[in-house]
Amino acid sequence: MSDDSRTFFARLSAQPPAPVGDVAAQRAHYDAINSARLEEARHLYPVTVSARTIAGVAVHAVTPANPGPGTLLCLHGGAFLWGAGAGALLEAVPVAATAGMRVLAVEYRLAPEHLFPAAVDDVVAVVAALRRDGDAPIGIYGCSAGGVLTAQVVARLVAEGLAPPRAIAMLHGSGVDVGGDSLATAAHLNGTPAAADLDRLHDLPYFAGTSATDPLVFPGEDRSMLAAFPPSLLISGTRDFAASSVAVMHRRLLAAGVDARFVLFDGMWHAHHVDVTLPEARETHELMGAFFREHLSA
Repeated sequence: MSDDSRTFFARLSAQPPAPVGDVAAQRAHYDAINSARLEEARHLYPVTVSARTIAGVAVHAVTPANPGPGTLLCLHGGAFLWGAGAGALLEAVPVAATAGMRVLAVEYRLAPEHLFPAAVDDVVAVVAALRRDGDAPIGIYGCSAGGVLTAQVVARLVAEGLAPPRAIAMLHGSGVDVGGDSLATAAHLNGTPAAADLDRLHDLPYFAGTSATDPLVFPGEDRSMLAAFPPSLLISGTRDFAASSVAVMHRRLLAAGVDARFVLFDGMWHAHHVDVTLPEARETHELMGAFFREHLSA
Protein backbone atom coordinates (compact mmCIF):
# COMPACT_ATOMS: atom_id res chain seq x y z
CA MET A 1 0.00 0.00 0.00
CA SER A 2 1.42 3.39 -1.01
CA ASP A 3 1.80 6.35 1.35
CA ASP A 4 -1.02 8.11 -0.52
CA SER A 5 -3.20 5.05 0.00
CA ARG A 6 -2.45 4.92 3.72
CA THR A 7 -3.38 8.60 4.06
CA PHE A 8 -6.61 8.09 2.18
CA PHE A 9 -7.46 4.92 4.08
CA ALA A 10 -7.06 6.79 7.37
CA ARG A 11 -9.39 9.49 6.08
CA LEU A 12 -11.85 6.88 4.86
CA SER A 13 -11.87 5.12 8.23
CA ALA A 14 -12.60 8.42 9.99
CA GLN A 15 -15.79 9.08 8.01
CA PRO A 16 -19.07 8.75 9.91
CA PRO A 17 -20.82 5.44 9.22
CA ALA A 18 -23.69 5.34 6.77
CA PRO A 19 -27.19 5.53 8.26
CA VAL A 20 -28.83 2.16 8.83
CA GLY A 21 -32.28 1.28 7.52
CA ASP A 22 -33.21 4.66 6.04
CA VAL A 23 -32.67 4.50 2.27
CA ALA A 24 -33.22 8.23 1.74
CA ALA A 25 -30.62 9.03 4.40
CA GLN A 26 -28.22 6.50 2.92
CA ARG A 27 -28.60 8.06 -0.53
CA ALA A 28 -27.91 11.51 0.88
CA HIS A 29 -24.89 10.21 2.83
CA TYR A 30 -23.22 8.63 -0.18
CA ASP A 31 -24.17 11.47 -2.50
CA ALA A 32 -22.33 13.93 -0.28
CA ILE A 33 -19.20 11.76 -0.31
CA ASN A 34 -19.41 11.16 -4.06
CA SER A 35 -20.01 14.83 -4.81
CA ALA A 36 -16.77 15.80 -3.08
CA ARG A 37 -14.85 13.11 -4.94
CA LEU A 38 -16.47 14.11 -8.23
CA GLU A 39 -15.20 17.65 -7.81
CA GLU A 40 -11.66 16.26 -7.58
CA ALA A 41 -12.25 14.06 -10.61
CA ARG A 42 -13.57 16.93 -12.74
CA HIS A 43 -10.46 18.92 -11.85
CA LEU A 44 -8.07 16.13 -12.81
CA TYR A 45 -9.95 14.85 -15.85
CA PRO A 46 -11.38 17.58 -18.11
CA VAL A 47 -14.50 16.34 -19.88
CA THR A 48 -17.86 17.71 -20.91
CA VAL A 49 -21.04 16.38 -19.30
CA SER A 50 -24.56 16.60 -20.66
CA ALA A 51 -27.85 15.08 -19.51
CA ARG A 52 -29.81 12.98 -21.99
CA THR A 53 -32.65 10.50 -22.12
CA ILE A 54 -32.20 7.33 -24.19
CA ALA A 55 -35.10 4.90 -24.56
CA GLY A 56 -36.78 6.58 -21.60
CA VAL A 57 -33.71 6.11 -19.39
CA ALA A 58 -31.82 9.09 -17.97
CA VAL A 59 -28.09 9.11 -18.75
CA HIS A 60 -25.22 11.53 -18.46
CA ALA A 61 -23.01 11.66 -21.53
CA VAL A 62 -19.37 12.21 -20.50
CA THR A 63 -17.21 13.19 -23.46
CA PRO A 64 -13.45 13.84 -23.58
CA ALA A 65 -11.76 16.09 -26.11
CA ASN A 66 -11.43 14.36 -29.49
CA PRO A 67 -13.19 11.12 -28.52
CA GLY A 68 -12.25 7.95 -30.34
CA PRO A 69 -14.63 5.30 -31.69
CA GLY A 70 -16.98 3.44 -29.41
CA THR A 71 -19.32 4.14 -26.52
CA LEU A 72 -18.96 2.82 -22.98
CA LEU A 73 -21.88 2.35 -20.61
CA CYS A 74 -21.00 3.00 -16.96
CA LEU A 75 -23.14 1.16 -14.40
CA HIS A 76 -22.57 2.68 -10.97
CA GLY A 77 -22.29 0.86 -7.67
CA GLY A 78 -24.35 1.29 -4.52
CA ALA A 79 -26.03 -2.02 -3.57
CA PHE A 80 -28.77 -1.28 -6.13
CA LEU A 81 -30.00 1.26 -3.55
CA TRP A 82 -27.90 4.41 -4.04
CA GLY A 83 -25.03 5.80 -6.12
CA ALA A 84 -26.97 7.63 -8.83
CA GLY A 85 -26.08 11.17 -9.86
CA ALA A 86 -22.67 12.14 -8.50
CA GLY A 87 -21.75 8.52 -7.89
CA ALA A 88 -22.43 7.53 -11.49
CA LEU A 89 -20.50 10.51 -12.84
CA LEU A 90 -17.61 9.81 -10.49
CA GLU A 91 -17.19 6.38 -12.08
CA ALA A 92 -17.59 7.76 -15.61
CA VAL A 93 -15.41 10.89 -15.73
CA PRO A 94 -11.93 9.33 -15.27
CA VAL A 95 -12.67 6.46 -17.65
CA ALA A 96 -13.94 8.76 -20.41
CA ALA A 97 -10.81 10.89 -20.17
CA THR A 98 -8.39 7.97 -19.89
CA ALA A 99 -10.00 5.75 -22.53
CA GLY A 100 -10.52 8.69 -24.86
CA MET A 101 -14.09 7.74 -25.68
CA ARG A 102 -17.61 8.75 -24.75
CA VAL A 103 -19.08 7.22 -21.61
CA LEU A 104 -22.79 7.12 -20.82
CA ALA A 105 -23.45 6.97 -17.07
CA VAL A 106 -26.76 5.14 -16.90
CA GLU A 107 -29.22 6.15 -14.17
CA TYR A 108 -30.85 2.74 -13.88
CA ARG A 109 -33.81 2.23 -11.54
CA LEU A 110 -33.03 1.41 -7.91
CA ALA A 111 -34.52 -0.66 -5.10
CA PRO A 112 -36.59 -0.71 -2.98
CA GLU A 113 -38.83 1.19 -5.39
CA HIS A 114 -37.88 -1.13 -8.25
CA LEU A 115 -36.86 -4.77 -8.12
CA PHE A 116 -34.95 -7.14 -10.42
CA PRO A 117 -34.90 -7.03 -13.42
CA ALA A 118 -35.67 -3.27 -13.58
CA ALA A 119 -32.02 -2.22 -13.77
CA VAL A 120 -31.29 -4.83 -16.44
CA ASP A 121 -34.32 -3.67 -18.44
CA ASP A 122 -33.03 -0.09 -18.38
CA VAL A 123 -29.52 -0.92 -19.54
CA VAL A 124 -30.70 -3.32 -22.26
CA ALA A 125 -33.08 -0.62 -23.53
CA VAL A 126 -30.17 1.83 -23.81
CA VAL A 127 -28.03 -0.76 -25.64
CA ALA A 128 -30.86 -1.48 -28.08
CA ALA A 129 -31.41 2.22 -28.78
CA LEU A 130 -27.70 2.83 -29.40
CA ARG A 131 -27.57 -0.09 -31.80
CA ARG A 132 -30.64 1.12 -33.69
CA ASP A 133 -28.89 4.45 -34.12
CA GLY A 134 -25.79 2.69 -35.43
CA ASP A 135 -23.80 3.76 -32.38
CA ALA A 136 -21.32 0.90 -32.14
CA PRO A 137 -19.12 -0.63 -30.90
CA ILE A 138 -20.30 -0.71 -27.29
CA GLY A 139 -18.51 -1.68 -24.08
CA ILE A 140 -19.97 -1.92 -20.58
CA TYR A 141 -18.36 -1.64 -17.17
CA GLY A 142 -19.50 -1.36 -13.58
CA CYS A 143 -18.29 -1.41 -10.00
CA SER A 144 -19.76 -3.42 -7.11
CA ALA A 145 -23.50 -3.66 -7.84
CA GLY A 146 -22.63 -2.23 -11.23
CA GLY A 147 -20.23 -5.13 -11.81
CA VAL A 148 -23.02 -7.58 -11.01
CA LEU A 149 -25.36 -5.64 -13.29
CA THR A 150 -22.79 -5.73 -16.09
CA ALA A 151 -22.77 -9.53 -15.98
CA GLN A 152 -26.58 -9.63 -15.81
CA VAL A 153 -26.93 -7.40 -18.86
CA VAL A 154 -24.61 -9.65 -20.88
CA ALA A 155 -26.59 -12.70 -19.75
CA ARG A 156 -29.87 -11.09 -20.74
CA LEU A 157 -28.57 -10.16 -24.21
CA VAL A 158 -27.24 -13.69 -24.70
CA ALA A 159 -30.51 -15.25 -23.50
CA GLU A 160 -32.46 -13.15 -26.00
CA GLY A 161 -30.15 -14.10 -28.86
CA LEU A 162 -28.64 -10.61 -29.10
CA ALA A 163 -24.98 -9.78 -29.48
CA PRO A 164 -23.15 -9.01 -26.24
CA PRO A 165 -21.10 -5.81 -25.94
CA ARG A 166 -17.66 -5.83 -27.54
CA ALA A 167 -15.96 -5.98 -24.12
CA ILE A 168 -16.85 -5.59 -20.43
CA ALA A 169 -15.13 -4.74 -17.16
CA MET A 170 -16.34 -5.84 -13.74
CA LEU A 171 -14.78 -4.11 -10.73
CA HIS A 172 -15.30 -5.28 -7.14
CA GLY A 173 -18.34 -7.28 -8.19
CA SER A 174 -19.16 -9.89 -10.82
CA GLY A 175 -21.61 -12.54 -11.93
CA VAL A 176 -21.35 -14.66 -8.78
CA ASP A 177 -22.47 -13.92 -5.25
CA VAL A 178 -19.98 -12.82 -2.61
CA GLY A 179 -18.38 -15.36 -0.27
CA GLY A 180 -15.09 -17.08 0.45
CA ASP A 181 -12.08 -15.84 2.38
CA SER A 182 -12.42 -12.21 1.32
CA LEU A 183 -15.89 -11.90 2.82
CA ALA A 184 -14.65 -13.45 6.05
CA THR A 185 -11.51 -11.34 6.38
CA ALA A 186 -12.14 -7.94 4.75
CA ALA A 187 -13.91 -6.43 7.75
CA HIS A 188 -11.02 -7.38 10.02
CA LEU A 189 -8.39 -6.03 7.62
CA ASN A 190 -10.27 -2.78 7.09
CA GLY A 191 -11.35 -2.25 10.69
CA THR A 192 -14.99 -2.05 9.66
CA PRO A 193 -16.92 -4.74 11.54
CA ALA A 194 -20.20 -3.65 9.94
CA ALA A 195 -19.01 -5.11 6.65
CA ALA A 196 -19.23 -8.56 8.21
CA ASP A 197 -23.02 -8.18 8.36
CA LEU A 198 -23.21 -8.82 4.62
CA ASP A 199 -23.70 -12.53 4.04
CA ARG A 200 -24.64 -12.52 0.36
CA LEU A 201 -25.72 -10.11 -2.34
CA HIS A 202 -28.83 -12.12 -3.00
CA ASP A 203 -30.24 -10.82 0.31
CA LEU A 204 -30.26 -7.24 -1.01
CA PRO A 205 -33.76 -5.75 -1.45
CA TYR A 206 -33.32 -5.56 -5.22
CA PHE A 207 -33.32 -9.36 -5.53
CA ALA A 208 -36.51 -10.01 -3.55
CA GLY A 209 -38.45 -12.89 -5.06
CA THR A 210 -35.62 -14.17 -7.26
CA SER A 211 -33.66 -17.41 -7.20
CA ALA A 212 -29.91 -17.34 -6.63
CA THR A 213 -29.61 -20.22 -9.13
CA ASP A 214 -31.20 -18.21 -11.95
CA PRO A 215 -28.43 -17.60 -14.54
CA LEU A 216 -29.98 -14.20 -15.28
CA VAL A 217 -29.39 -13.25 -11.63
CA PHE A 218 -25.93 -14.78 -11.21
CA PRO A 219 -24.63 -15.72 -14.67
CA GLY A 220 -21.41 -17.07 -13.19
CA GLU A 221 -23.32 -20.14 -12.05
CA ASP A 222 -23.98 -21.24 -15.66
CA ARG A 223 -20.95 -22.29 -17.69
CA SER A 224 -22.86 -22.35 -20.98
CA MET A 225 -23.93 -18.76 -20.37
CA LEU A 226 -20.37 -17.70 -19.57
CA ALA A 227 -19.11 -19.23 -22.82
CA ALA A 228 -20.93 -16.45 -24.70
CA PHE A 229 -19.34 -13.64 -22.67
CA PRO A 230 -17.11 -11.11 -24.44
CA PRO A 231 -13.52 -10.29 -23.41
CA SER A 232 -13.67 -9.36 -19.74
CA LEU A 233 -11.47 -7.34 -17.40
CA LEU A 234 -11.94 -8.04 -13.68
CA ILE A 235 -10.45 -5.87 -10.93
CA SER A 236 -10.43 -6.14 -7.15
CA GLY A 237 -8.21 -5.59 -4.11
CA THR A 238 -6.90 -7.80 -1.34
CA ARG A 239 -9.05 -5.92 1.22
CA ASP A 240 -12.19 -6.05 -0.90
CA PHE A 241 -14.95 -8.22 0.58
CA ALA A 242 -15.89 -9.16 -3.01
CA ALA A 243 -12.37 -10.25 -4.04
CA SER A 244 -13.05 -13.97 -3.74
CA SER A 245 -16.18 -13.77 -5.87
CA VAL A 246 -14.34 -11.76 -8.54
CA ALA A 247 -11.53 -14.33 -8.56
CA VAL A 248 -14.04 -17.18 -8.89
CA MET A 249 -15.74 -15.39 -11.78
CA HIS A 250 -12.38 -15.00 -13.50
CA ARG A 251 -11.59 -18.71 -13.20
CA ARG A 252 -15.02 -19.67 -14.48
CA LEU A 253 -14.69 -17.36 -17.47
CA LEU A 254 -11.32 -18.89 -18.29
CA ALA A 255 -12.80 -22.39 -17.98
CA ALA A 256 -15.54 -21.34 -20.41
CA GLY A 257 -12.92 -20.23 -22.94
CA VAL A 258 -13.38 -16.48 -22.50
CA ASP A 259 -10.56 -13.95 -22.84
CA ALA A 260 -10.62 -12.86 -19.19
CA ARG A 261 -8.03 -10.82 -17.29
CA PHE A 262 -7.92 -10.36 -13.52
CA VAL A 263 -5.94 -7.61 -11.79
CA LEU A 264 -5.73 -7.75 -7.98
CA PHE A 265 -4.40 -4.65 -6.18
CA ASP A 266 -2.48 -5.33 -2.99
CA GLY A 267 -3.84 -3.50 0.06
CA MET A 268 -6.82 -2.02 -1.80
CA TRP A 269 -10.37 -2.10 -0.54
CA HIS A 270 -13.82 -2.18 -2.10
CA ALA A 271 -14.17 0.39 -4.90
CA HIS A 272 -10.73 1.86 -4.21
CA HIS A 273 -10.59 3.58 -7.60
CA VAL A 274 -13.39 6.07 -6.85
CA ASP A 275 -10.85 8.27 -5.05
CA VAL A 276 -9.05 9.56 -8.10
CA THR A 277 -6.09 10.94 -6.12
CA LEU A 278 -4.81 7.44 -5.38
CA PRO A 279 -2.01 6.12 -7.61
CA GLU A 280 -3.84 2.79 -7.63
CA ALA A 281 -6.96 4.58 -8.90
CA ARG A 282 -5.02 6.14 -11.75
CA GLU A 283 -3.55 2.73 -12.58
CA THR A 284 -7.04 1.19 -12.55
CA HIS A 285 -8.38 3.78 -14.96
CA GLU A 286 -5.37 3.37 -17.24
CA LEU A 287 -5.91 -0.39 -17.32
CA MET A 288 -9.56 0.12 -18.22
CA GLY A 289 -8.75 2.69 -20.88
CA ALA A 290 -6.20 0.45 -22.57
CA PHE A 291 -8.49 -2.57 -22.37
CA PHE A 292 -11.46 -0.84 -24.01
CA ARG A 293 -9.34 0.87 -26.65
CA GLU A 294 -7.92 -2.53 -27.57
CA HIS A 295 -11.31 -4.18 -28.00
CA LEU A 296 -13.50 -1.36 -29.26
CA SER A 297 -11.12 0.00 -31.86
CA ALA A 298 -10.37 -3.37 -33.45
